[in-house]
Amino acid sequence: MIFNIIVGFIIPWICLVIAQLPNKLKLVLRVLPISSLMAFLLNDFFVKHGFWIVKPIFDENESYSAIPYNLGLYPVWGIFLIYFIERRIWSPIIFICIWSIGITVAEYVLVAMGRVVYDNGWHITWTLISYIVAFSIVYLYSKSNRKL
Repeated sequence: MIFNIIVGFIIPWICLVIAQLPNKLKLVLRVLPISSLMAFLLNDFFVKHGFWIVKPIFDENESYSAIPYNLGLYPVWGIFLIYFIERRIWSPIIFICIWSIGITVAEYVLVAMGRVVYDNGWHITWTLISYIVAFSIVYLYSKSNRKL
């Protein structure tokens, strides 16, 4: 579980804290809730239905091991996504695809290490699709709440 806390929570938040983003607090307040919500919803739904599991299993509840990622890596990744989309270097679709590929590669490393195990026909392509859907929702929500 220490690995999950360090990789999934501490390192992402350190990266966000040291990043020089203008209006960082407003961005965090706007994106953090929806990013965490998407992470919790997707992880809990798919773990409950046996598509994947994050190891180690903690206290006989498979969802506990994903909490550091749900509160760290995924929301921070979403915050950076929205930051770069709002800088408008490329279109949001391109950024969402690049971000989804990046986080899918990171998850693939965890799968290769045995920290995440897929089952019931789940594979890395489904993972990519789930990230595209989740980040699209985060983007749409953030776009609708830009005034915050």
